[in-house]
Amino acid sequence: MSEKKNLKDFFNLSFFVRLAVIVVIILLAVFLYHYGMQHTVYVDNRTIEIDGQSYRALDWAMVSVDNGESQEYSPRTRREETVMRQKHTIHVVYEDDDFNEIEFDAEFTLPVNKKQIVLSIPALLAGLDQSQYLTEFVPMAQQLGLQTGGSTQTTEDVEISETDMFGDMTMDF
Repeated sequence: MSEKKNLKDFFNLSFFVRLAVIVVIILLAVFLYHYGMQHTVYVDNRTIEIDGQSYRALDWAMVSVDNGESQEYSPRTRREETVMRQKHTIHVVYEDDDFNEIEFDAEFTLPVNKKQIVLSIPALLAGLDQSQYLTEFVPMAQQLGLQTGGSTQTTEDVEISETDMFGDMTMDF
C-alpha cells in the first residue's frame, strides 16, 4: 500500500523549527556583519576647501574617537583610527584664536560600503554636513593617476641630458 503525503505532513513541527533556525542564522549574520565590520578613519587636520570655502587647519587640537586615547594634532596632521560598527563619537579639544580652550563633541555614522574614510576636523568644527566632512579615502597613487598592482606602464620617450646624474627615473614609480 502506498502512503499519500499530504500538505499537512510536509508542514509539521520540524519544518517550522528548521525554518526558524535558518531565519535566526541569517539575522545573526546580518547583525555580525554590521556590528563587526572594521573601518579605518583617517582623522585629518589639514586646510580644506569645500564648495569654494576654505577651512583652516587648527593650530593645536587633542582628538579622541570613541573615548579612546587622545592624540595631539598640529596643522597638516593625519592619523589613522581603526574602529568597529557604524556609529561613533569624536571629542575635540582645541584653542581658538584668543587661546581659549574649547571642547567639541559630535557623533558621526560611517557608510557601510566604505572601509576607509577621511574625517576633516576643520570641516567638522565648521558645522558642515556629514557628507562634507566625511570623504572616501583615495590613495595618493590613485589621485596622481599612477598605475599600481604590477600592471605594465608605458612611458613616452624621454631625452636624458649628460648632466642628469640619476639617469632615466621614469620607470622607478
